[in-house]
Amino acid sequence: MPTLYDEVLYPNAPFAQTHPDRLATLAILFGMDPAPIHRCRVLELGCGDGENLIPMAFENPAAQFLGLDAAAVAIRAGKQEIATLGVTNIRLEHMDIMDAGPDIGTFDYVIAHGLYSWVPEPVRDKLLALAKAVLAPHGVAFVSYNALPGGRLRQMFRDMMLFHLGGARELDPRIHGAREIVQWFMACPAGLGESGLLRAQAESIMERHPQVLYHDELGEVYHPVYFQEFLAHAARFGLQFLCEANYHDTQQGKLPAAAVAQVDRVAGGNRIRRDQYFDFLKCRMFRQTLLCHQDIVLPDAPIAERARLLYASSAAKPVSAKPDLRAGVAEEFRGGHGSGVTTVHPFSKAVMQLLSEVWPETLRFSGLLASATQLAPEDAGPAGLADILIATYAAGVIELHSEAAHCMARVSQFPVASQLARSQARRGRLITTTRHTTIEAADEKVRLLLGLLDGAHDFAALARQLGSALQMPEADLAKGIQANLALLADMGVLVA
Repeated sequence: MPTLYDEVLYPNAPFAQTHPDRLATLAILFGMDPAPIHRCRVLELGCGDGENLIPMAFENPAAQFLGLDAAAVAIRAGKQEIATLGVTNIRLEHMDIMDAGPDIGTFDYVIAHGLYSWVPEPVRDKLLALAKAVLAPHGVAFVSYNALPGGRLRQMFRDMMLFHLGGARELDPRIHGAREIVQWFMACPAGLGESGLLRAQAESIMERHPQVLYHDELGEVYHPVYFQEFLAHAARFGLQFLCEANYHDTQQGKLPAAAVAQVDRVAGGNRIRRDQYFDFLKCRMFRQTLLCHQDIVLPDAPIAERARLLYASSAAKPVSAKPDLRAGVAEEFRGGHGSGVTTVHPFSKAVMQLLSEVWPETLRFSGLLASATQLAPEDAGPAGLADILIATYAAGVIELHSEAAHCMARVSQFPVASQLARSQARRGRLITTTRHTTIEAADEKVRLLLGLLDGAHDFAALARQLGSALQMPEADLAKGIQANLALLADMGVLVA
């Protein structure tokens, strides 16, 4: 039977926070022994057309991937993409989650992104029951959901939009009507009041992709829950809280120190109560929670020593042209989304400088320790480096990984883009990076360049081929090619 997702396709994409590398990293930090991602087994429930799962399979040919979805149209599109790419370690199946059972196999990682809050209660129960049934002993499940109290704001706008829409069901009139009443609301100062949250939510709705708005805000089911309610639900099926997929989301952030002190006093060392209070104070709207089996004994916080098993990377760049590593001299390193760190500690500055120089590549703990010690002779030792990595990871300044990245920071003489990126560039604008993110190659020159990055063309050959294809002088293309190659490297598209 066709679903609404067959009638109106939901635009899918790679989500870095769902990648097995992210899940394995957090499991390791909390003392677990998860399966290595290069040979793991991954299940995605509600996989859509597989745009999240297929790049994982492409990068990890020795691993196995299964995606289930009730939308036949999306599954057919995903199977066509798999056939085009020639990937053999992934299956997409047209199946209602209510019909799935333990016979589908055992999985090291289970992903359910954008499903829990948009399905009826029996399906939510089945999602958690199935995750428990198929999850390997040290497996990790990812479940995202609309969270309270912030979900009340989304509920408010949803109620207004549904009231205004009446019986309209088709995509275009439904989206037009929804945006129309939100525009009216934004034009009324009394409605928005002084709340930045209300304005941000209204602006988000106006910017939302039509198909996303159709399903996420205007769908038949909208079920936000408090964090502690979700965990109680998971506990009924033998699952417990591991961590949030974005670890820095669990930190106090910009909350006043006095408020945090009061939360800590009331929470009494219980991290779940602490997180719930933080959700209240932050008016949190969305969570991406990792679960594991209830019989695993977990620490209250990441074990710093476990960072020795990991790799690190950071997009943060030094503000100074040449950072001064001497003691007492403050240096600032700025990352994306407002993240950053300022430190006077020589060893910390050396760590950040080294990571900035190799981005988007990763550095193994042992190699980073050796190189940072050479730059800053004061010996912080393994324990000191582990503490620095955990602190900057919590601040969202660095990323930690269970395995080395599959990309190159430097443009080689014969540059190579991943086979997946080259294939995507020949067929459209959206390109998946090795970091499991998406970039849009809107410029035809960039798409043509990507298609040529097979390792058989040096810079001169690239200029000749592009000049011929675009009927432009090679000299006019030279500077653009250099700039685009550097940009592609920084985004994690180039590989060895």
